[in-house]
Amino acid sequence: MTTVDEWILTSEGTEQPISGFKLLMCKAPRIEVIAHSLAQINRYTGHASRPYSVAEHSLLVADIVASMGLDHHAQRLALMHDAHESLCGDASTPVKVAVGTAWMEFEHPLALLVRTTYHLKAPYAAHGKAVRHADLLALATERRDLMRFDPKVNTPWSVIDQPGARVRPLDGIDLNTPVREAMIWRHHRDAFLARYHDLEARCKAMPGSATA
Repeated sequence: MTTVDEWILTSEGTEQPISGFKLLMCKAPRIEVIAHSLAQINRYTGHASRPYSVAEHSLLVADIVASMGLDHHAQRLALMHDAHESLCGDASTPVKVAVGTAWMEFEHPLALLVRTTYHLKAPYAAHGKAVRHADLLALATERRDLMRFDPKVNTPWSVIDQPGARVRPLDGIDLNTPVREAMIWRHHRDAFLARYHDLEARCKAMPGSATA
C-alpha cells in the first residue's frame, strides 16, 4: 500500500507536510507560524461563551506550571504542549475518542515533530506529567468560566470528574474579565510569541540547559 504525503499551506505560504515520508524529513513550522495558527483555533469546537483559542489556553497552562514553582524548561513545554495543533487542528476529547486509534496515529507524529524541532523531548520526559496535570486544571477552570456546564444536568467529564480524584477549577483566575473579553486573536498571538521568546532566553541562560 502506497503512503500518501499530505500537507497544509501555512500562514506564511509554505507547504508543511503532516503525514507520509516527507513528515520524517521536515521540521515543525517557525514559532511565528505556530502562534498565528493557535491564536485562531478555538477550543471546545467553538461552543465556549466567547472565542477561546488554543494560544490563550496554552498561556494559561504555562501560568499554572509557573505557579507550581517549576522551571523555565517546564514552562516552555507547557506553552508548547498543544503546538502540534497548528498542524492538525484541535479535536475535542469526545471526537478523539470517537475516531479512536486512527487519531492517535495521526496526531502523535506531529506532536513528536514539534518536540524534536523545539528541543522539548528532555523537558517532556522530566515534566510531562506535571504539564498534563496543569492542562487538566486549566480544563476545569475553563469549564467553570466558559462553558454552560451544570453538574445537576450534564454528564460528568471523565478526565476531571473521576470520583475521589476530581480536578477542581482554580481560585483567583477569571477567564471572563472585561480585559480578556476585549482581546482579539492578535493579542493572544503576540502574547504567545513574547512568552515563548522570554522562556527560550531564560532556558538558554540556565546551567545544564536541556536541548534534547
